[in-house]
Amino acid sequence: MKQMKYYSRSEVKQHNSEGDYWVIVDGGVYDLSRWAPYHPGGELPIRYMAGHDCTDVFKAFHLPSVTEKKLPAFKIGEIRDECKPCINESALDQDFRKVRDELDGRLDTDYWFYVKHSISLCTIFAAVMYGVVFSNNVYIQVASSITMALFWQQMAFIGHDTGHTAITHDFKMDQLIGIFAGNMTTGISIGWWKKSHNAHHIVTNSVEFDPDIQHLPVLAITDKFFKSVRSMYHEKTLTFNGLAKFFVSNQHWLYYLIMGLARYNLYVQSFLLVFSLPNGRAKYLECLGLAFFWTWYIYLCSFLPCWTSLFIFVFVAHFLAGVLHIQITLSHFSMKTYHGHPMDAFKDSEFLLSQLATTMDIECHPWLDFIHGGLQFQIEHHLFPRLPRHRLREAKAKIQALCKKHNVPYRSKTFYEANLEIIEQLKETALKAQCISPLIWDGINAIG
Repeated sequence: MKQMKYYSRSEVKQHNSEGDYWVIVDGGVYDLSRWAPYHPGGELPIRYMAGHDCTDVFKAFHLPSVTEKKLPAFKIGEIRDECKPCINESALDQDFRKVRDELDGRLDTDYWFYVKHSISLCTIFAAVMYGVVFSNNVYIQVASSITMALFWQQMAFIGHDTGHTAITHDFKMDQLIGIFAGNMTTGISIGWWKKSHNAHHIVTNSVEFDPDIQHLPVLAITDKFFKSVRSMYHEKTLTFNGLAKFFVSNQHWLYYLIMGLARYNLYVQSFLLVFSLPNGRAKYLECLGLAFFWTWYIYLCSFLPCWTSLFIFVFVAHFLAGVLHIQITLSHFSMKTYHGHPMDAFKDSEFLLSQLATTMDIECHPWLDFIHGGLQFQIEHHLFPRLPRHRLREAKAKIQALCKKHNVPYRSKTFYEANLEIIEQLKETALKAQCISPLIWDGINAIG
């Protein structure tokens, strides 16, 4: 029998460079270097977690069967006894893991939820088809444009569910549903979304790591971006230059306009991702899905009677679809940001406390769950990303009780209150940007 090797945490932390990925899961040390390029969730999550204890992150994203069947093949040793996390596990950690174990037993999807949802989506899309193809009434065409925005928003929620394998819990099946919901019906690559979104989940609101807050030159949610930052996701320096200063200084006025125009950037990002994929099944499905979208969408637009109608139909739908981008940013833009890795920035209960500090829920009546698509439960979704959307209210009650018991802050605001807060946050950063003097510009542009 092969003798077990033991490593210190400092030894594991040395293996965190490209192509050299060691991680800790439940006190075991695993070398994922060779597996990383084939990881269904992409190489980036493994690269981000390399050198760290990723027990909570790993269990959040993977079914227990993965832990039991696949992970042992990569085990190279264990952490020395005195370093095992269970020795210093806090009461908060213990209670959180009890909640996680309870919810792991609630992963079963109520497929009637999606059957009823699919009927609603088909009705919405049929209304769009009628308004564009069979009506010359300008008011009906404008209404169709608004309805198209609603359809895209709702299909994005489906894509979000599949990206976390939260519908069938089967990677290949959810990937196919994701290709349909993302590429074929909205024109947004599900592969691009998963790459970006998985990174966001693991390092939420990290200035250097989280792509969802790296929006220079048009937005900066914190003055931490004023000293140019090296983005580990984009692998380039985000420079706070004169153009960035102009936009950031006015970002509280431009926020809703930027959100309304953001969809065009997602089209570009989708094509860039698809073209960069190696030849294979994933690239074929992604390309086929995007080709299908642009075929039916351009054909649909051809029924519009004049250029004015075409402009209104396209612009209004794309601008109002920006409500989705507002919903995504509301839960994070006004929350805590930090430099570096969350496992280093948060010393205790890193996964739980980092998500609670960087994420906020949106309060709404159950009747409005359809409009929010699960994004109103961002705290619970970040802690349990595989949990089906219709189980999140149950998870919310458990996490609120956990936070109350341990006196841990839990942020939750109405949609209106969250909008006010995000504008105030953007304004605060904008005012700081306006005060930057050209005399210190060279210092500002130094790499952080």
